[in-house]
Amino acid sequence: MKSVIKRVAGRIVTVENLTALLVRTLQPDLEALDLVYLRFAFVTRGPGDHIFPAFVLDDWGREIRGMGLYAWVRENGDRFPRGEIFGFEQDGRETQCFLRELELYARLPTYVYESGKQAVQAGHQLNAVLLHNEHVKTPERIAKPHDVKLPLSAALINWWHIPVDDGLQNLDFLQVQPDPGY
Repeated sequence: MKSVIKRVAGRIVTVENLTALLVRTLQPDLEALDLVYLRFAFVTRGPGDHIFPAFVLDDWGREIRGMGLYAWVRENGDRFPRGEIFGFEQDGRETQCFLRELELYARLPTYVYESGKQAVQAGHQLNAVLLHNEHVKTPERIAKPHDVKLPLSAALINWWHIPVDDGLQNLDFLQVQPDPGY
């Protein structure tokens, strides 16, 4: 069983306990040199554990796989409370849970990896996605771009425009907590 993973091109930037992704493109070629990988977790009700999905089984036993499972859960989670998510907990253990156990409206904690083969527990939770913008002089928080699709559009992150010449030594501006969605 493998968790769902999204490939993007960019650079991981970490300062102290803050992690950001400086995006070059969200739709990279397979041969791109600066590939990084994203996993999006569902949040459980109550304890707020993170579940990295591999696939979903609906009430009739049909499998939903790949990036499309996030849209399926958003659209159908309330209608299929007995549907099941199969995947991994934060510590890498395999798990399964019913859709009714998830915070269906919570934004998705997003983890970044240097390799698509790294285990789920090896990732760093993202605080933000950074986009270079030649028109800004200081980092500027923005709304997520309109062309960003699920699951990234539902990620528990903040979006920022940063100056093109920013060396990213100071990420204090990332201390702003993202909206959890519920």
